[in-house]
Amino acid sequence: MQINSFEWDNPVNTSSKSASANGSRGAVTALAVVLGIEAALVLAATVFTIVQFVAHGADVAVDGIAYIVTLAIGFLWVGAAAVGVHLGRSWSRGLTITWQLIQLVVGIGAMEGLLAGPLVGVVLLVLGLAGIVLVLTPGVTRVLRRDRA
Repeated sequence: MQINSFEWDNPVNTSSKSASANGSRGAVTALAVVLGIEAALVLAATVFTIVQFVAHGADVAVDGIAYIVTLAIGFLWVGAAAVGVHLGRSWSRGLTITWQLIQLVVGIGAMEGLLAGPLVGVVLLVLGLAGIVLVLTPGVTRVLRRDRA
């Protein structure tokens, strides 16, 4: 026996799509915030290095300038990734994953005392792991995929 009412055909809860979309946007926003924090830290390191270079010089001037240029490129890189993630651009995933891997390597080096103190290493590792986890979540992947139709 078939019920002739079309009321049964309507789903009870239609908010699952919007809840999923909100969760995805929340993860994307969290990733953009993590990248923004990383960009701010790289900018602070760049400014600090410039001040140190001007105040004390470097053993080899070319090395100091190369270090400053490298930090500036890093700032532009992570800043572009943060903006791209915020805007939902697919190209930002590659930038983000590459940056997080570089950051993890630098964090490990800092933990070993090669680059900075262990506290800096812990901060870099925590931010790097958070960035990797966030960029690989299904919601972020869905938002940042290339073939959104």
